[in-house]
Amino acid sequence: MTDLAGNTSITSAPPSSWCPQQTIDWLSSRGREIKDIGQLLTEFSEFLLDHDVPIYRMRVSLPTLNPAVSRRAFTWWRDGDQIETYSAPHKIALSPDYVGSPIQALQAHGQSYRNKIRFADVDQLHPQLQSLAKRGVTDYLVVPISFTFEETLSPWILATDRENGFIDSDIDKFHQVARYLAPLLEVLALHLTTQSLLNTYLGARSGQKVLNGNVTRGDSELIEAVIWYSDMRNSTALAEVLDHDQLLSMLNCYFEIISRCVAEQQGEVLRFIGDALLVVFPGDQYPSLTDAGRAALRASDNVKAEIAHCNQDLEQKGLPIIQYGLGLDVGTVIYGNVGGTERLDFTVMGSAVNRAARIESLTKVTQCPLLVSEQMAKLLENQFCWKGAYPVPGLSDPLTVYCAKCE
Repeated sequence: MTDLAGNTSITSAPPSSWCPQQTIDWLSSRGREIKDIGQLLTEFSEFLLDHDVPIYRMRVSLPTLNPAVSRRAFTWWRDGDQIETYSAPHKIALSPDYVGSPIQALQAHGQSYRNKIRFADVDQLHPQLQSLAKRGVTDYLVVPISFTFEETLSPWILATDRENGFIDSDIDKFHQVARYLAPLLEVLALHLTTQSLLNTYLGARSGQKVLNGNVTRGDSELIEAVIWYSDMRNSTALAEVLDHDQLLSMLNCYFEIISRCVAEQQGEVLRFIGDALLVVFPGDQYPSLTDAGRAALRASDNVKAEIAHCNQDLEQKGLPIIQYGLGLDVGTVIYGNVGGTERLDFTVMGSAVNRAARIESLTKVTQCPLLVSEQMAKLLENQFCWKGAYPVPGLSDPLTVYCAKCE
């Protein structure tokens, strides 16, 4: 095979005795039954070891569609106790880890890459290969994997610590096996991509329900939950004084802080509505509904602290600060699919959702950035004080709200 590193051939390795057809048969039978990429790597590597294939390390890198990640890599080590995972950011191609690496060589030339590290000048190797050499790797091979719906090649990386490295017949056999490994990896990559997209656009809980088959309009359940509705202040005025990039940067900062703080407390952002967010803290995610309420309150405290820190930076730059209102309510809501016959939304509906939005609107009237319903105040006793009862659109009776602190 082509050796892009230009190293001298190894001639003293023992003859290769493993049969690629046995490996192909394993991939076509047991391999097709495995639904987890880590388990596939582990069992596949152990199978090769049992058939005298001198594997020390195996790695695959799979494409995905994710706002923060371009590829996910999974690595098995013979002396490791678990699969290592790595999420490559979208700008990985600009990093020292990628520039000049074997993976860049694979993408640039579209063919396999081999480096017989045992005979190489280690100081001249890419840092990734230097690291492997320190762990005793003697030979390193990258086999290109081609997917049907992916233009970029995916690397299947194999390394050995056998004294004389791989032999040429090993390399030929790996390329034969790669054609049968490719469809298994593509199925798993597509599953990871589907899961990533659903989590990104629906949230982890809702995305998993859709992935499990809840895709029919009307598929729903009643759940007890704490509902969070928050809205950014003065967005219309901000759009007049900030340029496009500044406005987007502020919105993304606001959304990122709330999304992260909510996720840390096991809540889930269901919808971005303009510059507002609808969040759910399902009661069955916690020991009790009271614990769900406490989680929402912790998230709101964390958001307040992080927004304050962000506002310090904005003020130093002479920019407007982020202001927002937050309404919390608790109750039974419908959680499921609603929409047209071919265009659905997975969301929550019910009086608690409507009240949370109305409560948030009262934060402007009361000048209190956090208000909760009477039901929420009862759930979390002694943490709120009565603020007042206010008429709101859509409700016949005034809405009683409570403030987190008496001022």
